[in-house]
Amino acid sequence: MPAPQRLALPDGAVQVWLLADAQVDSMCARLAHTLAPDERARAGAYRHARHGNGYIARRGLLRWLLGGYLQCPPEALRFAVSAFGQPVLQWPQAGLAFSVSHTDGIALLAFARDCRLGVDVERRAGGLDAPGLGRGVFSAAEAQTLARARPDSTDALLALWTRKEALLKALGTGLSGDPTAYTTADDERRGTGHWRASHHGIAISGWTCLDLDAGAAFRAALAVSLPDASLTCQRCALPDPPRNTLRYT
Repeated sequence: MPAPQRLALPDGAVQVWLLADAQVDSMCARLAHTLAPDERARAGAYRHARHGNGYIARRGLLRWLLGGYLQCPPEALRFAVSAFGQPVLQWPQAGLAFSVSHTDGIALLAFARDCRLGVDVERRAGGLDAPGLGRGVFSAAEAQTLARARPDSTDALLALWTRKEALLKALGTGLSGDPTAYTTADDERRGTGHWRASHHGIAISGWTCLDLDAGAAFRAALAVSLPDASLTCQRCALPDPPRNTLRYT
């Protein structure tokens, strides 16, 4: 982890930070003091301590990174919640977009300037090839892609799901609108790892859509309303905290 004053986010760039569960205790202990009272209350409301600690680590890291990018103390940041339940930066308002996603074992935090941005990560699991999965979410074209992948369609389903989630997060609608109106597909012109999106068959242009390498156990995707955006991915790491450092239990 660099010192906050060393963080820089150039225009046209996307930076993704990966937080593994093995780092949660360190992050929780080091960054718990940056949370606002309502965030601490939310952490305390979790039934299991590990879930509360995970929330503290993710929110503390989000504050740490945003504070560095914006040259602002992380505890001074103020958040609101969008109509779709996503955190949005209320103060300062500086044109910096971010998106957070987590699943068992890992969290991804993505940042970029003056754009729409969405990231999603899911853990790979077996047995996700049942017909009907994704109904109401996948478009007809995506459903056909999934059908062609059966009987072993787990990877295809997770690819479609993470791409769709990333896109809808970036658009700000979530799954509350009509997800079937959007289609995601491999972008063969741009090569492996690139995908494209369309709305009612009309291509969504000026975006960079990528599959992310989050490790063999996960599937992840990112969508950003920047053409030819550059991407860097970094794994978070902190040394073990002192025994007497504050943490949620």
